[in-house]
Amino acid sequence: MFSFLVRRLAGLIPLLLVVSAFVFVLGQYGAGDLAAYLTFQRSGGRFDQELYDRYRAELGLDDPVLLRYTTWLGKALQGDLGRSYVAIGEPEIADLLARSLPITLQLAFAALVFVTCTAVPIGFITALYRNSLLDRLLVSAASVLSTIPAFVLAPLSMIVIVNQLHLLPSVGLGWRGLFSQETILPAACLAAGPFLNLVRFTRASVLEVLSQDYIRAARARGLSTLQVLLYHVVRNSLTPVITVLGLTAGQLVGSTLFVEAIFNLQGFGQVVARALTLGDIQTATAGALVGTVIVLLSNLMVDVFYVMVDPRVKLS
Repeated sequence: MFSFLVRRLAGLIPLLLVVSAFVFVLGQYGAGDLAAYLTFQRSGGRFDQELYDRYRAELGLDDPVLLRYTTWLGKALQGDLGRSYVAIGEPEIADLLARSLPITLQLAFAALVFVTCTAVPIGFITALYRNSLLDRLLVSAASVLSTIPAFVLAPLSMIVIVNQLHLLPSVGLGWRGLFSQETILPAACLAAGPFLNLVRFTRASVLEVLSQDYIRAARARGLSTLQVLLYHVVRNSLTPVITVLGLTAGQLVGSTLFVEAIFNLQGFGQVVARALTLGDIQTATAGALVGTVIVLLSNLMVDVFYVMVDPRVKLS
């Protein structure tokens, strides 16, 4: 297992280099002139050529792009992601992400647990009762839920669940922790997006396993339906579901923007969105790099779970 992890981690290095280079170059040539922005900001709205030249020299904007990239990458590997010149107080980008990223990761984890504990059982039920009225009702409800955008579902759920029915306490007051009641509604709204996809994959995987010869053989040996499900269907149908869950984990981290904005959660998505709005390309570039690392690590975790769930998968 250890050598497998080492090989996989080593295989991520070239991909990270390619992605980081693409993001950096796109930021350098696709964003506005940061030196000009700082010049206008520090000189009261007028252009000062001497100040402008000084900022370009300090930021290294006159250096070749390859030199700028290698310098930035070297500092990033040491944990120095630069400084946000646009945010109030010009904080270190690493500090910004260190404060905001745990909120997003906890919210995404809560949403992943929520969608797993609801969509996977529903997928099993719809497979066991294939083409029945219950199957059609559950799949239709999942389809309707997944088609509602987060920026519509979130305020609507606050109005109905919090204001009208009073089932949950007031939300929108900031992050209160993973195990607080205020986390339930944002996590549920975030989980609604991939809900239908996971139901469908689970349903298809269970139906495929139920059609195998060894399931018929198990029933012929006199095993009950519950024994067949526990000993044969559940484990053998989880492998493709784990693939979807791994992709869903990365998707949830990148989908927190609207939910964080509506529920006033100062998470990773909000920091990157604000950086893009204000032209803070340093923070946006660092955020894209961190997001890429999260997605790659989630895919690595999927491969590890493959081996744990299905012994037929070989580490070699």
